[in-house]
Amino acid sequence: MGNDDEIKHLIRRESESFLKNALVESKGKGAAYDLKAEFARTRRNKSYVVIGATAITIAVLGVAAVAVTRAIERNIARAPVDVAAFEDLHLKDILDSSKRNEADLDRAKLELSQLDGDLESGLEASDRDYRSSVESIRARALGDADESRRIALAAATRDAAQKKLKADYSVAAAAKREEIAATQKRIDQYDSRSLAQAKEEQSTLANERVASDIEKKQQARFYESRIAEIEAARDRDIADLTRQRNELAASITARYNPGFQDSLSTSLLSGWSRPADAPLAPFHPYLKPAGILDSTAETALDASFGNLEYLASKLKAVPYINSVPPALSRIEGEARLSVSAYRAALQAAGSGLESRDKTIAELKARAEAAENGLNRYRAAVAAYARENRESGYVIDVGDGAQLLVCLDPGVTVKDGSAGYVVHGATAIATVAFSLRGGSVYARVGKTEGGKKPAVFDSILVSASPEAAQ
Repeated sequence: MGNDDEIKHLIRRESESFLKNALVESKGKGAAYDLKAEFARTRRNKSYVVIGATAITIAVLGVAAVAVTRAIERNIARAPVDVAAFEDLHLKDILDSSKRNEADLDRAKLELSQLDGDLESGLEASDRDYRSSVESIRARALGDADESRRIALAAATRDAAQKKLKADYSVAAAAKREEIAATQKRIDQYDSRSLAQAKEEQSTLANERVASDIEKKQQARFYESRIAEIEAARDRDIADLTRQRNELAASITARYNPGFQDSLSTSLLSGWSRPADAPLAPFHPYLKPAGILDSTAETALDASFGNLEYLASKLKAVPYINSVPPALSRIEGEARLSVSAYRAALQAAGSGLESRDKTIAELKARAEAAENGLNRYRAAVAAYARENRESGYVIDVGDGAQLLVCLDPGVTVKDGSAGYVVHGATAIATVAFSLRGGSVYARVGKTEGGKKPAVFDSILVSASPEAAQ
């Protein structure tokens, strides 16, 4: 081993000397080297003596090298073997193994601490989500029962998430604790005698250990600085992401959960509370026989309102905020008021139609009875006129200018036919007949002696219309 060191030292010294000389020569000034000129000069100065001398020199150097190599091998064979270096290496391996086990133990403990931190962070995040959900639910101004149900559902979601976090933590922490126990066991069961001997003779490796510790400290400082930079960058990224998330949430909220600020919306939604749902008025049974609303139309109206209430309940189940929840409630309330008013109108219409039709039927019956009585009266007057050989009689004098008369059915008149009004045996007025609505009227013409026609004066029909003038 000592001879090897000497040889290495000799080679290093000669190499350094050669390099220094070469460096000095390279710095000197000389003429530029021309390869073509040198080849030409070499061809002119070619000498076989130089070639022979060179060959002899190479041969001598070869023999010398072989002789030196044999001498070195004999010296190495006779030199005693020093095992101290190998023992140093063994001690170093022992110390490295001990340090490696301690590093593994520290790493496992650090990872277990990180698992604890992750669990705590996860639990805090689930609590924050729960509180945010509760605030969102309470902001919607739902009913007490619905609000309690939604809050309970949010609490169940939080509890399930925390239960999963704890379960995952238990599995990972148990595995990490087993790793820590196994590492500690290796440290405890290590060859204490070899370790003690290594520590007693540790002075032989003091320099290497000092250098190693310095290198480790430098690496630690480097990585700590790098970790600090990464953490700072991560914090900046988190802050930027949080800001972007809040801006996006505010934008989405303003777009899909607007707050109506106009005066009409404010008056409609501010302070409005939906009244209790009153039962809808039933359809009046008279609407069917009246032909206003049949069973198919009634079923369609009920189904349409049911669909509206179903879709409204679906929208109200969505956790909207701002003006959307009261607007949905107001829309549903207004729709129910409209349907209720429509049903009440149909109910009133059915009642009105039924009452009207009853009145019409009563009036029709009365009219038919009156018509029958009038016909009987006319028949009696006609019979009386035939018996007295009269054409007819004055039934109603009215204003004295237009008379209602009743003629014997056997006597026919036309519009414009002439006649006389006879009182006793004297004709007191001329008349012109007209037919309207099945009745016969007589317009008074000339009168005799200022006498006016009276009820039951006789009517005489003239064949000539000019007689009534």
